[in-house]
Amino acid sequence: MVAVLQALYRKGRDQWLFQLRDAEPGTVTLTMRRVFIVPTRAGLGFAVLLLVMLIGALNYNLGLGFALTFFAGACAVADMYLTAKNLALLQLAPGRAQPVFAGEEAQFELHLLNRTRRDRYALWLGFQLDGEPHHVTDVAAGAASALRLSARAPERGWL
Repeated sequence: MVAVLQALYRKGRDQWLFQLRDAEPGTVTLTMRRVFIVPTRAGLGFAVLLLVMLIGALNYNLGLGFALTFFAGACAVADMYLTAKNLALLQLAPGRAQPVFAGEEAQFELHLLNRTRRDRYALWLGFQLDGEPHHVTDVAAGAASALRLSARAPERGWL
């Protein structure tokens, strides 16, 4: 039952988030309008923890509790800012993909182009499917990086 509700939630969330644009051919530049910071289960747990810490600091009138709570919240906001800055103006270019049969692993080549003067560290790339491995790469300033993403093709047709 929980798995069905999670699948429905993910489907609705994905339709809402990605209805903004159709698929684009060629190189895609990640602008600030294309970078979404969506809370994960761990992020929601952290928000609940911050709320509990704030209630405890309010209840017991703890100055250091307020300091710790707001410091942890400020660290979370700084992490979100640095994540968006790490992805901004990064360009994604498609590579070649070989045809595969149903049940085989499909390989997709992806080129990451960094035309800025900042290095990009710890870029996680992968598909949204559960259980698919994520690839982590770094892209130096003014350089490009290529990697292969793989996904199982469960049926015939477009993947």
